[in-house]
Amino acid sequence: MKRLIVTLNKDTKSIQIDMPLVEGYIIGRSDEALNYIPDIDLAPYDSREKGVSRRHAALVNYEGAAHIIDLSSANGTYLNGKRLSPDQPYLLANFNEMRLGTLNVTITIS
Repeated sequence: MKRLIVTLNKDTKSIQIDMPLVEGYIIGRSDEALNYIPDIDLAPYDSREKGVSRRHAALVNYEGAAHIIDLSSANGTYLNGKRLSPDQPYLLANFNEMRLGTLNVTITIS
């Protein structure tokens, strides 16, 4: 089983998850007022101030490989410097520089 490692702001802290098999993982920030918690919660990383939406993007298994999908986020999802069109899967390589709003994220596949 492949693992996805999400590293935030080039920090030593990372989140390790199994590659999704069927569904996927929602990346975003929690909202206590709405009682909403995404699968990968970026709230502890000042994500609100950095423009991360509650439901910002999704990590999915598409055609047997890990992909990222922007979920029509307000401030955009960027993969290796390119802004992604909403609701379209983009293939993730072994090492990916991403930006959710202005929050820098690295995703590696091991």
